[in-house]
Amino acid sequence: MHYEIRAINYRGEQIGLIMWVFEKPHRVSIWRLMVDKTYQQQSIGRQALSAALEEIRSLPEVTEIAICYVPDNPVAKNFYASFGFVETGFDEEEEEMLAEIRISRTDLGAHCKGA
Repeated sequence: MHYEIRAINYRGEQIGLIMWVFEKPHRVSIWRLMVDKTYQQQSIGRQALSAALEEIRSLPEVTEIAICYVPDNPVAKNFYASFGFVETGFDEEEEEMLAEIRISRTDLGAHCKGA
């Protein structure tokens, strides 16, 4: 699998990271979005996820973007839903909710591990 990792920087300091993996040529899963607790609730994570989604969406072969989260975390659910992620199932093994964004493309016509 091919991984992409981006540092999240704020005022010259690395305060987090975002990582995604290409599970299939048309499917990307975001495995990590971490922002140091000191910098949370400042829209930094929102800006980082927005930039990552823009980069991922720019890839013409990608039609699915997935993310997983603990199902009893309403903050995560609402955060990801605000970007268009829709819950599509539950990973029994990982005990995580799977949510996806489906991108309509005419040239191409989904499981999750981690975030």
